[in-house]
Amino acid sequence: MNVSKKKVAQGGRYYEYVIESIKDMISNGELKCGDKLPSERDLAEKFNVSRVPIREALKILEYMGILDSSQGDGTYVRNITTEDIIGKMSFAVNATAGAIADLLEVRINLETFAAYHAAHRRTNEDIQELQQIMLDLRQAKKETPLTEEGILRQRHLSYQFHRCMVKAAHNSILTSIYENLFELLDVSRQFTINSSGISYNSILAHEAILNQIIQRDGDSARESVAGHLADLRHKLEASLSQAKAEKMLQNSPTPVDTETE
Repeated sequence: MNVSKKKVAQGGRYYEYVIESIKDMISNGELKCGDKLPSERDLAEKFNVSRVPIREALKILEYMGILDSSQGDGTYVRNITTEDIIGKMSFAVNATAGAIADLLEVRINLETFAAYHAAHRRTNEDIQELQQIMLDLRQAKKETPLTEEGILRQRHLSYQFHRCMVKAAHNSILTSIYENLFELLDVSRQFTINSSGISYNSILAHEAILNQIIQRDGDSARESVAGHLADLRHKLEASLSQAKAEKMLQNSPTPVDTETE
C-alpha cells in the first residue's frame, strides 16, 4: 500500500493518513497483534510521507493504547482484539480534531493557574531552565532553511517551555495532570504551528511570561498566558475550519472550482 502525496494534499493531515494506513494494514492481516512495526524510515517510504507525520501518528497510537514502544527494540501492536484496535484508530482520526478545542480550554485553565503560582514559587533553577529553553527556541527560529525537523524542534521547545512553567508552580498534582495530557497537547500544536514554525510574536509572548515570572508578578504572568493561549485558540479555530472545508471538498460528489492566490 502506498499513500500518494496528491491524495494526502486533497484533505486531512498527513498523520491521519498514516493512522488510517496502519489500520488498513491490521484489517487486511498485514500487521497482527504482537507484530513489530517497520522502522520509521520504512513506514515513511511505504506511505510516501516524511518521518515527521510517522512519528506523530505513532505517538498518538501509543497514547491510545494501540502500540507499545516500551520494549526498547521497536514498536509493537499491542495484544488487544483487532476490533478494539480498529475502533480506537477510528476514534484517533475522527475525534482528535473535534476534541482539540475542549483540550485547549482545559489547557488555558491549567496554564494560567500554573503561571500565577510559578511567579510566586519559582526557584533559581526553574528560571535558568526556562531561560535556556528560550535561548534554544530563538536559535531554532533563526535556522534556515526551515525543515520539517526544524518545525518539530520548535514545537518541542515550545512544549518544554510550558511544561517547565507548570513544573515551576511546584504543585505535584498539577504537574501530574499536565504530564498525562502531553500527547494530546502535542497533537494540538499541529493545528497552531504553521508551515513557518513558531512566529516571532509567539516567542515574544513566551519571553514576556518568563520576565513576569522572574519579577514574581503573578497577575501579569497569568494574564499574559491567557492572552497567548487566546491567540492560539483563534489559530486553532481557523485551522479546524480549514480542515473541515478541505474534507467537505474531498467528499464532494461534484467538482468544485476554487481560486488560489
